[in-house]
Amino acid sequence: MFRESLVDAALNRLSGHFAARLLVHPPASAEMLAELESVAGPLPREFTIFLATCNGLRIRGAGSETELHLWGAREILAALTGDAAVAAPQGLLPIHGGTTGERDWLMSLHGLAEGAVIRWDPWTPGAELVASCFGAYLAGWVDYLLRRYTPDGSEARPGEAPLPFDARLCEPYDDQITALRRDPRVHEMLLQIDHAVACGDDFE
Repeated sequence: MFRESLVDAALNRLSGHFAARLLVHPPASAEMLAELESVAGPLPREFTIFLATCNGLRIRGAGSETELHLWGAREILAALTGDAAVAAPQGLLPIHGGTTGERDWLMSLHGLAEGAVIRWDPWTPGAELVASCFGAYLAGWVDYLLRRYTPDGSEARPGEAPLPFDARLCEPYDDQITALRRDPRVHEMLLQIDHAVACGDDFE
């Protein structure tokens, strides 16, 4: 079960490694969480706990801005409702990635896979499952950062092709991912996400 202590543990690991390079945003207010829910629907409990503890974070370093940044409620709202908003199906919240192209999305309204995280580029078909829940995703992302970057924010192994952050790093923390991958309903859901955007339809 995802508990507040898991958020604290992740922040403690990042702080212990990166020290002052870790920039943690103040907790999201109740009003901001309500505004996000009015746009995206009910938030998975563990993601609400994260936002109420740490409303997004980033690490100052030599790596790309994209991979060193986990979005907060304000950034998610801007991505869903701002001038450059992507016409994503309702219930998908972008939490990590660039302003265009591939992002990681939290699923808030998708039944069997509610709370899961997918990797998806709205302009390119091919959504894939990264983690069954935000807790496993967060733990895997922290592992990735600690392996790839030194405490001063530079590449741990410069010149080498880095190990990508993907589902493999989340698996040790994720006891539901195998069942979701094997479920044909999840495969159909991912196909429908691609289809919904291509056709301009909603997906629920």
